[in-house]
Amino acid sequence: MGKGGMRWGAGRPAYRAKAEQLQRVDIRVWRKRGYLTPGQYFSWAWNRGGEPTGSIAVRVHDAHSLSLLYSVGAGENRRDGSQTIALASTPCHYGSSRPWFVCPRCQRRAGLLFMRWGRFACRLCQQVSYTSQAEDVMARMWRKQAKIEGRLGENWLRPKGMRRSTYETLMEVLFDCEERRDLVLSNFVQRHFRPLP
Repeated sequence: MGKGGMRWGAGRPAYRAKAEQLQRVDIRVWRKRGYLTPGQYFSWAWNRGGEPTGSIAVRVHDAHSLSLLYSVGAGENRRDGSQTIALASTPCHYGSSRPWFVCPRCQRRAGLLFMRWGRFACRLCQQVSYTSQAEDVMARMWRKQAKIEGRLGENWLRPKGMRRSTYETLMEVLFDCEERRDLVLSNFVQRHFRPLP
């Protein structure tokens, strides 16, 4: 496969929408907030950078279905896009159960439904990927390091209350990230900047 995109050897460029840019509904959040009670009616809104980007109304019929009530388009092209979504549940090991949306297209269970083309469906049906799936090794290592640094104190010091073994494990992973980035950079330099004869 040829070169593609800005990264060497990246292959065919991806045209999938990114999950972080789409409006989505998460059944885990709704359950945690107690919204999945039969007969419940509530509204759900999205914001990006503090600016509202959309909202829907949700009516929970019973333990097996709910309706997402919304309109699609603007002005004269505005139309009703409401959908009825089936619900499923799976038992948990220590009692209770975990709720799921049933994707209206493929009938698979999903915790998240994404809005695309005016309809809600699962990530696979909507051809959605996460930004992290398009990252190269360097970007993944930087993101991993930033996540670890968020758990450590200033200047990578062990925070109060953290076990020493946990701290040592985090430091090993941190040094591994740096070594992998150095290796990738070294390979890149060797490949593209060969010494002149």
